Amino acid sequence: MNTYLKQFSTVTVLLLIIIASLNWAVDPFAIWHNRCVEGLNCHKTEAGDKIYLTKAYQWRHVNSDIVILGNSRPELGLNPSSTHFKGKTVYNLGIRGAGVGTQTKHLLNLLETSTPERVILSIDFLDFLQRSTSTVNWPPKPYPSSNMPLTLLQQPNPYYFNNNIKARLATLYSLDTTLASIKTLARQHQQTNYTTLDGFNQAQGFIPIVNNEGTQALFDQKRQELLKRLDGKSYSLADKQGQSSSANSLKILVDTLKNKGIKLDIFISPYHHRYLEIVNQTGHFELYLAWKRKLVNQLSTLDFFPQGTLLDFSGFNRYTLEPVPKGRGEFMKWYWEPSHYREELGEVIIEHILSSNTEFKLTKENIEPRLAKEKSAINSLHASSE
Repeated sequence: MNTYLKQFSTVTVLLLIIIASLNWAVDPFAIWHNRCVEGLNCHKTEAGDKIYLTKAYQWRHVNSDIVILGNSRPELGLNPSSTHFKGKTVYNLGIRGAGVGTQTKHLLNLLETSTPERVILSIDFLDFLQRSTSTVNWPPKPYPSSNMPLTLLQQPNPYYFNNNIKARLATLYSLDTTLASIKTLARQHQQTNYTTLDGFNQAQGFIPIVNNEGTQALFDQKRQELLKRLDGKSYSLADKQGQSSSANSLKILVDTLKNKGIKLDIFISPYHHRYLEIVNQTGHFELYLAWKRKLVNQLSTLDFFPQGTLLDFSGFNRYTLEPVPKGRGEFMKWYWEPSHYREELGEVIIEHILSSNTEFKLTKENIEPRLAKEKSAINSLHASSE
């Protein structure tokens, strides 16, 4: 009996060591920042399914000069390896589905261990919407599942110690991680989305869809998602008390970076015009314009403009008016679908942010003429489609 127990214990220990070594070496969720071996583990194909876990740990291994912040749009569109960054160390902290509060919280935690010289923040209209009947609970309570040391209000997270231990053990010993490691090894040469060690999502998963179904299929899918979210619903930019969790979070971010002497560049994503047509169709275009006006006013109140820049790539321009091909295998130059732009358009965005070009610059002085021009453009598109 003792011999059996010894053998069983030995096999169990060896098995745990093998599993932990495999998961540590492959690092499917990119949190240990181990050596990247091309063709073996460089493409973190499974990190997208655990992106909140990945982005809670990955940045801790990168001492960034520039941090990119936002949701999935910059995560897929702004490449930290862009030549426009001229050798700067850049980390893409974009997080799929993350609102302004979550984005700000991740950045505040990053600032505890490093001090970048610049932050590039992507913001979106939908992230600032809330149901007209809702009430904002502010300040927010810490999430029991959070893996971040600090809360949004920069206080110690009471759940962090236990969650940190659980997360690290899970990425070594859980069945979920082991399966992810095996999939990562198997999918290195497949056309699928994967996350790099600098936080960029390569968005390769769109390629087989365009080849097999066409770009129009992606546009139709996004159209249905937007209609489901916007059609027949009443939204506002603040509750009855004037509270907005996104606006409050943005204030925390702007104030913190100003106090630390870190330059902040903010840009509005370049939605394809079909995206804005749905916003208009569902009766939210005036709210969209009001959001831009309110954004400029808030940033002006926060004394943002003397040091920071706000650029607006949305609206109707030579990029957002790109025609949508109907055939299979026909790729757009600038877009994957109406809400996600390609890296090629991301290069244009980066170039404008890092230069003195004022084409897309939005200020308190030019906001009203630009809004009037945008309203005229959507009315013209609406008239021509009837």
